[in-house]
Amino acid sequence: MDATDATRRNKPVITIREATVRGQARHVVFSRIGGKEKRTFFNTRLEARLHRDALAEKLETGGTDAFKESSGITVEKAWKEFTLVRMPKLKVGNHTRLLNWWWGHFVEKYGAMGINDIKPVHIEAFLSRPSWCGTTAQQGFVYLRLVWNWLVRYELAAGNPVMKIDTPKAAPEHHLLTLPQVKRLLALTKKNNRLRAWLVLGLFGGMRISEVGRCLPKHIEAEEIFVPIRKSTDPKPRPRFVPIQPALRRHLPKKWDCLDEDFIKRQRTELVHAMGWAEWPQNCLRHTAASMHRAMWQDSTKTAYFLGHSSPRMVEDKYARAVRQAEAKAFWAL
Repeated sequence: MDATDATRRNKPVITIREATVRGQARHVVFSRIGGKEKRTFFNTRLEARLHRDALAEKLETGGTDAFKESSGITVEKAWKEFTLVRMPKLKVGNHTRLLNWWWGHFVEKYGAMGINDIKPVHIEAFLSRPSWCGTTAQQGFVYLRLVWNWLVRYELAAGNPVMKIDTPKAAPEHHLLTLPQVKRLLALTKKNNRLRAWLVLGLFGGMRISEVGRCLPKHIEAEEIFVPIRKSTDPKPRPRFVPIQPALRRHLPKKWDCLDEDFIKRQRTELVHAMGWAEWPQNCLRHTAASMHRAMWQDSTKTAYFLGHSSPRMVEDKYARAVRQAEAKAFWAL
């Protein structure tokens, strides 16, 4: 190899190329810096261009030394740092489960990139998956922002790109199921005790998802359901008792096993597909129960006790006039 060839190979190269990966067209940022070659794949040309520009800027300001292994951390390493330092301090539950789920997907897509090379367009591209609606994207926005705020606070990241995009617009949280939808859900869960219990405890019991997850057959008493109190920093947590409506007694199976979210989510996804929905309507069971209860008995104080709320005013503001009383009567007669 002559001197010209050696100089050519040592000269930094950053280009965008096209490639087909498993039958899908991808955009590839090819770089050769300091004699090391690297290929990074992207779904859109815009993402590839931004990554190329970030590499070029890094090269211009820091030279080839900026690309040594010791400089900066990757997205994957940043997430590992969070799981080692911050995650153990968080209460184990749905919150930590969702953190792991969202960042697991994010690391899968961008793990090899430098944490400071992630731009707002990468965040938008990640949250714009066609199968995710606004409510799901908004949840992802929250969990990406949470970790990035921690990384910035401890100087592991120079800035938070999540804060530079618009918050995804979620569908209204107050989802109500129609009577035909309720009948369909009851029919689909008739032979599945676990899913049936999960469904009717929320639908006819007005229980929160977290409360349903802790409920077992032994907690069903003569007139009420005793909801186990989760561990809390509150030295005197208030007990929660759910009045058992006749509709709940008619549809609640006698036996079921764990109703925790990790055991329910796959079967619920199958239920979503059977209903022809894109995803499960957020809090639809509890909100339907609340609206139907308020419409049936016209008593916000009674509905507040039914839901475990301390404020009848909140019930009046959120659930009054949501449905007609005739529809509520048909609902509780199911």
